[in-house]
Amino acid sequence: MTPDFEELVGKDLGSAERERLLRAHNLLIAAGPLPELPPSLVDPRATRDEESTFFNRRRNATVALLAAALAAAAFGIGYLTGDRGGDAFAVRKTVVLHGTPAAPAGAVASIALGDRDDAGNWQMLVRLSNLPELKGGAYYTLWLTRHGRPVVPCGSFVVAEKTTQVRFTVSYALDRFDGWVVTEQSRERREPARPLLTAPI
Repeated sequence: MTPDFEELVGKDLGSAERERLLRAHNLLIAAGPLPELPPSLVDPRATRDEESTFFNRRRNATVALLAAALAAAAFGIGYLTGDRGGDAFAVRKTVVLHGTPAAPAGAVASIALGDRDDAGNWQMLVRLSNLPELKGGAYYTLWLTRHGRPVVPCGSFVVAEKTTQVRFTVSYALDRFDGWVVTEQSRERREPARPLLTAPI
């Protein structure tokens, strides 16, 4: 409903002032009603909260990925430059394992692989970080996988520090497998549990 001009301004205006206000009144009527306010202007806090949550999630994901990449690089570099003592072996390949959704935050590992000896055995040095110390006789196991499933164990270990280093000697032919996984095993369980860390061969 358009308000009546006379009701708005009254009758006690001078003619020049009345004409000016009448022109403005007619322009406002011609322009029509204002559009509906968008929800962000009705309640600006709602949009700010949504944007803040999105950007916080995105920033946290970026930081987590960057931390994992730096940790992975540190594992490879740490092995190549570290003091390996008198029983060192020639490293022919280094594999970096990354955490699965079941892994603790920041969990990472690397495997330094040596050449096969005359008997067909080859050595590996495994470095793991950010796996929790287990209770009740539970332990971790490194497996080789076939079609993504753990099939043969390379060795089991426990951790007591933020970073743990273990060494295994095995005789499997790597070309018969497609990847590596680390699982958490309970004392009663012999079959592979769900992977915490994984990498292709």
